[in-house]
Amino acid sequence: MRKWNNILVRVIIVLFLLHAFMGSLVLLGLSTIAFTPLSFLLLLAVLVHAILGIVATCSAWKSGKVSGRWYLRQNAAFWTKRISGLAILLLLGFHVTAYTINVNGKFFLREFTFCKMVLQLLFILAIFIHLFVSIKSMLIAKGVVKFKERMIDWMLVLSVMTLFFVVAVVAYYIQWQV
Repeated sequence: MRKWNNILVRVIIVLFLLHAFMGSLVLLGLSTIAFTPLSFLLLLAVLVHAILGIVATCSAWKSGKVSGRWYLRQNAAFWTKRISGLAILLLLGFHVTAYTINVNGKFFLREFTFCKMVLQLLFILAIFIHLFVSIKSMLIAKGVVKFKERMIDWMLVLSVMTLFFVVAVVAYYIQWQV
């Protein structure tokens, strides 16, 4: 199960970066391409990943219950992934409905309020935290020997991309206010 989840995670990361980059370009007014099949494929992959994460969490919960030892400090990354994953799932509903509405087959923009902007920024933050905590275990599972160097590379790319996504959301909010 871990092997399939590891492969799925790599697919999710690629799909996420494409979706977020394309969406940011749309928010900035630099593109009009909304590749909806990509979004649905990403949503499906995230839901399968969530199910696998729930199975792993239930297993860890049961073993902690039996032994009476939770090792929360030693398993901080594991539980941080679970908490950030839950935050992602909760905020995903707001993300899906934040920008457009479909009425009789026609799409219309929704008003982008301050509350929606904050929820989108929290969504981006939850994804960043989830990826940040997961990178080390992903690289180790992949068999990368010098994972510290690769981790720095990953963090640089994720930080720059996250900053770009945040700027796009804030710029979109500002456009709605003008």
